Amino acid sequence: MKILFVLPNIAVGGVEHVRLALIEYLSARGIECRLALRRRRGELLKRVGKQVIVDELAPDGLYQFVPSLARLIWRERPTHVVTAFSDIGVLAWLSLRLAGSRAKWVHTVDDASPIYDLGAGPIEQIRVWMHRCAAGFVHRRADAVVAVSEALRAEIVSEYALNPQKVTVLYNPVVPDENLRWQRKPVDRDAEPYHIVAVGRLAPQKGFDVLVNAMARVQGLWQLSIWGEGMDRPKLARLIAELGLQDRVHLPGYTPDPFRVMRDAALFVMPSRHEGFGNVLVEALACQCQIVAADCPHGPREILEDGRLGELVAVGDVDALAGAIGRAMGAQRHVSAESMLERARDFSVSNSGKRWEVLLHRLTTE
Repeated sequence: MKILFVLPNIAVGGVEHVRLALIEYLSARGIECRLALRRRRGELLKRVGKQVIVDELAPDGLYQFVPSLARLIWRERPTHVVTAFSDIGVLAWLSLRLAGSRAKWVHTVDDASPIYDLGAGPIEQIRVWMHRCAAGFVHRRADAVVAVSEALRAEIVSEYALNPQKVTVLYNPVVPDENLRWQRKPVDRDAEPYHIVAVGRLAPQKGFDVLVNAMARVQGLWQLSIWGEGMDRPKLARLIAELGLQDRVHLPGYTPDPFRVMRDAALFVMPSRHEGFGNVLVEALACQCQIVAADCPHGPREILEDGRLGELVAVGDVDALAGAIGRAMGAQRHVSAESMLERARDFSVSNSGKRWEVLLHRLTTE
């Protein structure tokens, strides 16, 4: 097999991280992989460049994308093309047609379809409408659609009237197998302050404003670190200052190693408004960190097994989030390290990689 992966870039993000993990796994299995980027940019570029050949398709403008990708497909003759993001999917379909390729096309869906608020302006409404049209176009034409959770699969099948057999659930390859061998030592609850972490882009989707407001209502000695970068940094910094939490809530920036920061924490909190999956929850499970998460669509309830492995609270509910954090700090609810590790294994690189191999081999025989 020859697998061509297509992405806009290889910046830090959930999709990019799991795609790189999959490339590394398949390459180690002797499967030839190649990565085509709209622009050769991103923090992960150095790492991926050690694994596979990286092609830049459109350095001077989007108009270059389709002819460049078509030439690459015609020249390299991949057996499979794997895409993510609906706009990239449309361009890949055009490229495959232009190249006259018989490669099997796999498109992955990593997040729910966007929606707009009732008060959204016409530009936002048009943007969402265009995204949904592109998604429907891609889902109906791809040889296989991969959803990262069962709930996301159900949404895709229902919304776009797809044949359920066409949509496969493959969990993201989130946890390197060696990370499953780490064992957490019992948390010393007499040691103060209680250490809490959150990880993700500083963007409205992630709900960190809800978390900061909740922390203002949590009693006791605690420290919160929100790891990540993004457009909401100034807004969050202002909110932290307004609530007088500058000495207790910190924005240390992007971390290349979320496993390290979670291993140093007693509690992980994910207050997202929506997720396609929630890679950080899996990372927290592997680190055997107690978890509180918003019950947002689509990943948390599935990953945490209906709340068995972490407390779920209503999306955007500041009081509920504060209460759940307080209960975790008081050890009123505790999940065993063994239970968390057992669930984390479902999302290991090797388990997910093997399932991807099965799908790719099946497509070649159809």
